[in-house]
Amino acid sequence: MAQRKQPYSKPRDVRATSDTPKSSVHPQSPTAHTLSSSGTSSTSSALTSTSLESSSCGVARELYIEFMQEAYPDITPRDDHDLVMLGSPKHEGSTAEIFTWVDKKMENHIKIYGSRTAVMANAKELLDGIVGVTGRKPRPGRDIAHIRRIPGSKYLIRLWPGNPYVNEYCMDFVDTVTNRPVNSPFAFELWAVPNPDAPWLSLPSGRLYSLERNFHVAQDRILAGEEKWVPRDGQTCLLKRPGKRDVMFTVPIRQQPQTVQYDVDILDFPKVEKPYDVPASPSTLPP
Repeated sequence: MAQRKQPYSKPRDVRATSDTPKSSVHPQSPTAHTLSSSGTSSTSSALTSTSLESSSCGVARELYIEFMQEAYPDITPRDDHDLVMLGSPKHEGSTAEIFTWVDKKMENHIKIYGSRTAVMANAKELLDGIVGVTGRKPRPGRDIAHIRRIPGSKYLIRLWPGNPYVNEYCMDFVDTVTNRPVNSPFAFELWAVPNPDAPWLSLPSGRLYSLERNFHVAQDRILAGEEKWVPRDGQTCLLKRPGKRDVMFTVPIRQQPQTVQYDVDILDFPKVEKPYDVPASPSTLPP
């Protein structure tokens, strides 16, 4: 029998994420927050613990290796602790300086956990976990992506699923000439706006900034083609361009693998009232 819940009750294993840093890792182990390195990521990939299987989920070790190979192509991690420290935010410096920084982190972690063995065990546990991802660009032939051309432009808007655990989608721009993603290719503003089907129910409008800007990464420091925006499932967005017509689109809503069943009786009123619907007469009312 499906589990029944009271309305508005939070699912038991869902984490609150309003205060979760976008570049943090939160697996089941309490060690994760301490071992996850801190700082600003040039690619700003977000990793958040989840057991959901989807194209936007994966083994943490594989994701950390993928990031490290892009951020530090000339560095090979010596162990799992190196991979945790260098597998998310990028640390600037020479190879020697980077390893010096990692070694100091190890010294701090040994003080916290009592031994190098304990630190390494926690690093392994973190890397072997399944995580949801927000920010990684879609991989050709492997991940879902939706594209639509912007009217009067050579650019496309591309949407792809982010972390399903917190209903995050991702968006970027693609150049139709090169078929490659680009960073902020023209002057524009992206806004989250009320749903035109029910504008009186939605939250007030608000401007959406790129994930990198939210992390205070200077525009000229963002790696080429890595800038992305993070709207939510079902969110209506408005792209405003000087001297051009606005463009509106709504982010897809992913079907959830398990629908919450509230412990209530449901009255099935119509969701949409057609203008030609005839009011029920007394003879047609239910007993």
